[in-house]
Amino acid sequence: MQAIRQRVTGMAALLAILALVVGAPLEPARAGLDEAAEALAHGDWQIAFRELRPLAEAGNAEAQYKLGWMYHRGDGSPVDYSTARYWFEKAAAQGQPDAEMELGDLYAQGQGVVKNLATAADWYLKAAQHGNAAAMNNLGAMALSGTGRPADPAEALRWFTAAANKGYSEAQYNLGLIYARGEGVPVDMKAAYMWFRLAANDGDEDALQAIQAVAPTLTSEEIDAAEAAAESWQAQP
Repeated sequence: MQAIRQRVTGMAALLAILALVVGAPLEPARAGLDEAAEALAHGDWQIAFRELRPLAEAGNAEAQYKLGWMYHRGDGSPVDYSTARYWFEKAAAQGQPDAEMELGDLYAQGQGVVKNLATAADWYLKAAQHGNAAAMNNLGAMALSGTGRPADPAEALRWFTAAANKGYSEAQYNLGLIYARGEGVPVDMKAAYMWFRLAANDGDEDALQAIQAVAPTLTSEEIDAAEAAAESWQAQP
């Protein structure tokens, strides 16, 4: 079976084009954010910069986060971690959870800052408290390994469960490993199978391999029950 995985690369959120309400005028900031989101989705970096920068400079937290996101990725400009951190910090000061998550990633990887896993954990905690599932998953991995915070299998279980219940597939995979290994919880192969199935349903190929490893330990009735539990499972807000 694979090792526990922690998300520390890539972005915290997938951008979506926001639907316009027919006949309802948009506030200028919302309109600008919508145009920026569409531009980002199509790789129109100049338009995205044009729409985001004035909003970010005016204090809009979402625009600040997205502008930092562009500098972090190098979309439309060279990668600039220091400028990314500047805008993430602006957004995080207003409690923007994705920006808090990205600051955690910067400190976890030492991008534009001195690598500091304890500081990364602090930012992940802020993001998790604001509902960011990826940050919850990272805190679970850190608590399990004792990296950046004290080792605590029970805390790892709590964070993985919180993120998995939100539908975050990496946490579902990790939670499956927790139950299969019995780390902080009694071994429960049926629960492991269910969480692996949920992750696999989201396209996780490692979870498919894990299902094949777990299945021989279960009866056909237990597998049927785990499959039924996965089918009826619903993400929590």
